[in-house]
Amino acid sequence: MPMNYSYDVAISFAGEDRKFAEAVATGLREADVNVFYDNFYASDLWGEDLSISLRKVYHEASQFCIMIISEPYVEKMWTNFERQQAIERLVKQKGKAYILPVRLDGYKGDIPGLSGMIGFLSVDSSQPERVVDAFLKKIGKEVVPKASTYSRKEASSRSFIPRLAKGFTDKEKNQFLKRSFEEIVQHLTYFADETRKQYSHFDYEVEKVTTRKAVFTLYRNEEQITQFKVWLGGMFGSNSIAFSHGDHIDIENDNSMNESLSIEELDGDLMLKPMGMGMFGAERDKPMSAQQAAEYLWKLACQYLT
Repeated sequence: MPMNYSYDVAISFAGEDRKFAEAVATGLREADVNVFYDNFYASDLWGEDLSISLRKVYHEASQFCIMIISEPYVEKMWTNFERQQAIERLVKQKGKAYILPVRLDGYKGDIPGLSGMIGFLSVDSSQPERVVDAFLKKIGKEVVPKASTYSRKEASSRSFIPRLAKGFTDKEKNQFLKRSFEEIVQHLTYFADETRKQYSHFDYEVEKVTTRKAVFTLYRNEEQITQFKVWLGGMFGSNSIAFSHGDHIDIENDNSMNESLSIEELDGDLMLKPMGMGMFGAERDKPMSAQQAAEYLWKLACQYLT
C-alpha cells in the first residue's frame, strides 16, 4: 500500500446492512488488511466533524472503497455523502480502480453518479466471505481460509466437523464389490506384466473363467510355478472376494481359500477388509482400497517365485 494511504480499503454501507459490512470488515482485518469500518474507529470519530473526517476517509485516505449497495444505501443521506466523495476520487484517478461495488441480495437499481460500466460483485447477505476473498485476490494477498473470517470463538466451534457414516444400500455394496473385483484383476494383470518385463524367464497366463472368477498361472522357464484364482463370493458369503493359491488349484471347486476380503464401512467410505490369514506384520486387519488389496494378494502369490 502506498505510504500516503491510511487504509487499504474503506467500507461504505447503510445501517440496515451493518451485520454484513461488519462480517466483511472482520474478515479483512483478520487477513491483516488495514480496513476502515466505522465501529473499528468509534473512539477516533467521537466528537469529530464527520463531514470532514469521512470526506478524508472516502476521498483520499483509502486505496480502495468497497461500496455495499442496496435500496437503503441509495436512499440514505450519509451513504450519499460517502458515495459522492468516492466518485469524486474516482474521477480524479481517471478510471483507475477505486470503487469496488457489491450489489447485495440481488439489488439491480441504478446507483446515482456511478457508471453502470464498472464491474461489480453480486452476493447474498449470507456470503460476506465472497467479498473478503475477492478483495484479497484483487490486492494479490493469499486468500484466508473460510473459518478465519469469523471470530475466534465461532472458528473454534467450527474447527471439528465429524465425518458421519453415510450408510450404504445393498445395491451400492454389490456394485462396489463388483468394481473392486474388476479392479483387483486389472492390477494383478499389470503386476504380472511388469514382472515379465523385468525377468525374461518369467511368464504368466490369465483366464477369465466367468465375469466373477479369474485364474492366473505363473511360469518360470515355461514350467508352472504356481496358480491362484480370485472370485466373487466364497465360504463367507456373497459379499466378499475370495483368493486361493497353490501348485495346482481346482478351478471349479470354490470350497477352500487362502484369503477373503469383505466389505467394511469406514469414515463414510466402503473399503475391503482382509481376514488376515496371510497378512504381513502390522498390516493385519487393515482396511484396503482395491489397489492395496491387489498388491497384498500379489505378494501372497509371489511367495513361490523366489
